[in-house]
Amino acid sequence: MNRYTSRRRVLSLVPGLAVAAAASPALAGAATGGSFVVRDVRIFDGHRVMERGSVMVTGGLITEVGGLSRSSRHQVVDGGGRTLLPGLIDCHVHSFEGSRADALRFGVTTELDMFNDPSALPAARRQRRSAAKVDQADLWSAGIGVTVPGGHPLRPDWDFPRVVADTDIERFVADRVAEGSDFIKVIFEDGGPPPRPSLPTLTTGQVRSVITAAHRHRRRAVVHAEKLQLALTAVRSGADGLVHVFWDTEGGPEDIAAIRRSAAFVVPTLSVVDWGTGAKELLADARITPWLSATQRHLLQQQPPDRPGRPDFLKIGSANVRELHAAGVPILAGTDTPIRANANGVSMMIELSHLVRAGLDPREALVAATAAPARAFGLADRGRIAPGLRADLLLVDGDPTTDITDLRAITAIWKNGHLVDRTPPEQERAPQLDGH
Repeated sequence: MNRYTSRRRVLSLVPGLAVAAAASPALAGAATGGSFVVRDVRIFDGHRVMERGSVMVTGGLITEVGGLSRSSRHQVVDGGGRTLLPGLIDCHVHSFEGSRADALRFGVTTELDMFNDPSALPAARRQRRSAAKVDQADLWSAGIGVTVPGGHPLRPDWDFPRVVADTDIERFVADRVAEGSDFIKVIFEDGGPPPRPSLPTLTTGQVRSVITAAHRHRRRAVVHAEKLQLALTAVRSGADGLVHVFWDTEGGPEDIAAIRRSAAFVVPTLSVVDWGTGAKELLADARITPWLSATQRHLLQQQPPDRPGRPDFLKIGSANVRELHAAGVPILAGTDTPIRANANGVSMMIELSHLVRAGLDPREALVAATAAPARAFGLADRGRIAPGLRADLLLVDGDPTTDITDLRAITAIWKNGHLVDRTPPEQERAPQLDGH
C-alpha cells in the first residue's frame, strides 16, 4: 500500500501505452475561481431531480439553488442540456500516490480508504477541512484494518499491527483512533473458495469486541466479509456496514431480513468481481479514454489470473444487491480500486452501471454515490446540492438520472468551487496490486 512502481515500469508493462493529452471540451464561461453560477441546468441534488434551475456558488460554498435573479455578478456557466450533480463519493478505495488526482478527474471528489498506511492521514484531514484549490479528492480512511497474523490481506512485505489471541482489543482500537482512523475496518475473511487458500481470521468474539470498542470511541465499524454467513455474523455483532456484498451464495429471505433489521449499509463493489468486463467497457468508451492517466489505463488492462476465482460471482453478487435493495437496505457505491482491473475515479462509472443492472434505477444509483454515503459516514458538508454545503460539483451532458452512462460525458468538475483541470499527468506512479 505504500509501495510504488515508476511510470516507466508501468509503460513497459503495457506496450504502446501513451498518456492522452487531449484538451477538455470547451465550456464557454466556465468559472476558474470559487464563485460562479450554473444556469438553466437539470439539478440532481443527491435525492431529487429539478428539471430546470440554477445553482450559485460563492467562496467555494453553494449559496443558492433554484430560480436565481439575473442580477448576479458571478461568472455564468450555461447548463442547457446538461445535468449538475454533487461530486461523487467512492466508499471503498485503497489510495496510493497520484490515485486521488486520478479520482478527481472523473468526478470522484471524496474517497473512503478501507485499509492503508495511516501516515498520510494528518495531511488528508487538513485538506478536507480547507476550501482551497486542490488537485486531488478528499480522503477519509480506516487506516490499518483489524486482522490476524497470516490473515487477509496477505502482505508479508508490510509489518503492521495484528490481533492475536491475547490482544487487548480496547487498546488495539484506541491505537488506531490515535493514529487518525476515521472509522474501523474489520477483516472477517477465511479465504476460499478455490483457488484462493483458506486463511486464519478473527473469531466471532473478537469481531464483536472490535465493533463494541469502535463504537465506544465514536467510530463506525465496517466489515470486510465476502461470504453470507460471515456477513450475517458481522451485522448481528453490530457492524455499521459491510464493505463488500457476499458472493459465495444467494441470501434467502431470512438472511436479507436479518441484514435489514440490523440497519447496516452495504457497499457491493460489484466491479471487483466482474471478470474484467467493466474495464473493457470503459476502455472502449470514447467519453472515457481521453482522460485516462497511464496508471489508470494500466490498471484497467490488468487480468489477474487467480481472482476473483469464479465468473459467477458478479451474477450472485448482483442478485444479492437486488434483494437487499428491495428490502430497503442502504446501498452505497464503492469500487475497491485499484484491485482487479479497477482504477480510481473511472471505475465508479462501471460500478454505478452494475448497480443499475442489479435493480437500482439510475437516480437511486446516483444517490448511492452522493447523499447516501455522506449520510452513512457522517460527511455533513457534501454529497448534496444545498445552500451551505461544499461546492464539489459535476456537470455532464445528458441526463444520468435516466441513463446512467450519461455520467461518463463529463463537461466540468468543481472541487471547493474551483474548476478541475482534467488533463492527465505526464508523471505518475502505479501501486503494487493486492486485494483487501
